Amino acid sequence: MTHYDWGSRAIVTPEKPIKKKNVQIIPPNTDLTRRAVNFATGFDINLSPEQLEELEHVVQRSTETFVVDIGNELMTCRKLIVGALADKSKRPQAVAASSDLAYSVKALGGTFQYPLMTQIAKSMESFIADRTTATEKQLLVAQLHIDSLYVILASRVTGFGSTVEQATVAALTKLAERYELPRE
Repeated sequence: MTHYDWGSRAIVTPEKPIKKKNVQIIPPNTDLTRRAVNFATGFDINLSPEQLEELEHVVQRSTETFVVDIGNELMTCRKLIVGALADKSKRPQAVAASSDLAYSVKALGGTFQYPLMTQIAKSMESFIADRTTATEKQLLVAQLHIDSLYVILASRVTGFGSTVEQATVAALTKLAERYELPRE
């Protein structure tokens, strides 16, 4: 049915109503909820020495897995960047891989006692953010970030490192700021 719209001062015909989709709400698994809030099947709030030792072993095994997995991702990403330096058509793929890598390392570095890696990955992530491709110099900046991450991982530098490592983080951040533009 048509009507007069005073705002636009025209005769308008309303659109057909849009059908709403049916939504199914799935309740959470009660067993999972029970474990999350430390009921009977989860850990007690006051951990016994045996439970602490068990958790420490899990973290140690996870740390080794982290080191191996991130090391492989760093090598793969570096190879993509080196390939993209020679072939411009590979640059979007290298930028996407660098972005994913930076996000992963930033998120997990501190968890496994590598906060220095988190700082470098944060610099790299902000440098790569919202980019679809990169210039040759920008790829080289990303490569320097990756090389720094690899050295820290290979040297097993836990914690925030010495003044040399902190100066490296500051230099990488300044380098990223200098070559940030143009964003493509």
